[in-house]
Amino acid sequence: MSATETAETLVRLMDEQCPGLCWGIAFGAATPAHPDAERAIIRAVPTRQTEFRLGRMAARQALARLGVLAPVPMGPDRAPIWPEGVAGSITHHDGIAVAVVTMGGWLGLDLDRAGPLDPDLIPEICRPEEDTSKARHIFSAKEAAYKAQYPANRVVFGFHGLSVDLNRCAATWPEHPETATIAPDSRPPLPICQLARDGWLLSLTYLPD
Repeated sequence: MSATETAETLVRLMDEQCPGLCWGIAFGAATPAHPDAERAIIRAVPTRQTEFRLGRMAARQALARLGVLAPVPMGPDRAPIWPEGVAGSITHHDGIAVAVVTMGGWLGLDLDRAGPLDPDLIPEICRPEEDTSKARHIFSAKEAAYKAQYPANRVVFGFHGLSVDLNRCAATWPEHPETATIAPDSRPPLPICQLARDGWLLSLTYLPD
C-alpha cells in the first residue's frame, strides 16, 4: 500500500470513528492557494510553499464538503484563519496534506510517521508520568491537542504543558508555568483519537461545543 493510500485509509477510518467531521486530503502537484494566502509564503523556500499549497488544497476540499466556499489565509501567528464559525486543522507530512473541519468546537489534527522517537527528544516531549515507550504517539497526540486548543487560548507553550494518557485517550493540563495564564474553564480535558497503519500515525482531537 502506498503512503497516499495509507493516509486515505486512515482518514476513512477516522471518519468512521468520529462522524460529522468533513475531511480533505491532497498530494502530488500543488496548485496555488488564494492570493491572500499566497502572499504569506512569497519568501518561503519551495518545499514550504508546496506543503502550504497542499494544505490549502486539502482545506478547500474539507470546506466544500461542509458547504463553505472561502479562502483560508494565514494569520500573523502563522495559524490558519478559518471562516467565521468554522473550526479546522491542517497537517502535512512527506508530501501528504490532510485537513478536517466542522462547525464550532475545538479541532486539532496531526499526521506523522510511526516509529521510535529520537531518544534525545524524549525528555523534551514526555512528562515523567507519561509512557515513554509510546513517545512518538504522545508527540503526535500533543501536536493535535495543541492545535485544537490554540484558537481558543492563543497561548504558546511547550510539550510539558499537556499530559497525555493514551489508555484514557485524553490530554489534560498539569500545573505548568507556561499555561498558568489560561483560565481554568479554557483548559478542558481534550479527547484523543489515534490510529496507526502501515508505518503512519494520525491523531485527532475533537471537542464539540
